[in-house]
Amino acid sequence: MRNLIYILAALIVISCGDESAEVGTVTIKGNIEGLKVGNVLLQKVADTSLITLDSVALDGSSEFKLSGALEEPELMYLHLDVKDGAKYDDRIAFFAEDTVLTFSSTLEDFEKDYTLEGSENHNILMEFNVNKKRLDELYTELVKRSIALDNQESPVDPAELDKLDEDYNKYLRKRVLYAINFAQRFKDKEVAPYLLVSEAFDANPILLDSAYQKMPKKIQTSRYGKQLSELIKSSKENL
Repeated sequence: MRNLIYILAALIVISCGDESAEVGTVTIKGNIEGLKVGNVLLQKVADTSLITLDSVALDGSSEFKLSGALEEPELMYLHLDVKDGAKYDDRIAFFAEDTVLTFSSTLEDFEKDYTLEGSENHNILMEFNVNKKRLDELYTELVKRSIALDNQESPVDPAELDKLDEDYNKYLRKRVLYAINFAQRFKDKEVAPYLLVSEAFDANPILLDSAYQKMPKKIQTSRYGKQLSELIKSSKENL
């Protein structure tokens, strides 16, 4: 199975932006049902580190408002910090845009119960994730099979290893093609190159380049568009 390190490196690369780029603001108005005391933080990755753009300490209220500057739609995080154990220490990734977003969730299951309205890129990301669940389940099944073979006391049948490898390669092809086809449907949105960098990083660079070339110039020169361009260049050099 191929190494997943590239995705982590690619997603923390901060492209050199245009100093004259217009700076917008994302504002999140939210409510966390059941929360009385805790901190909610708005965060993003910058220079390989997770930084906090804004935070609010709640004491007796479950409603909050956070805001942060952004030059274009990008991935950010809402982090719930409750000092009563790890159970309620959660972080949600979302696509921020220059607008007002409405957020709601619960203390009991912060990550699963949340809804976020107002970001078109985030809606697209959620659609992608919903449709990807079957692929995630398939990957989990492959991992379980691999672990079972590793823990097997008797000699492993080479045919079983070959079948596992064959099934994993089929999974990779499905995952990559799904990401590429989905990204091409929304090629005029910043989430498109993000999906290719995060979900199709090990695809044939020719396929990635074909999808990249169909994107508008605005998307090609966006934060994730630049990361995709660098990924394609690096992958072609390693062919």
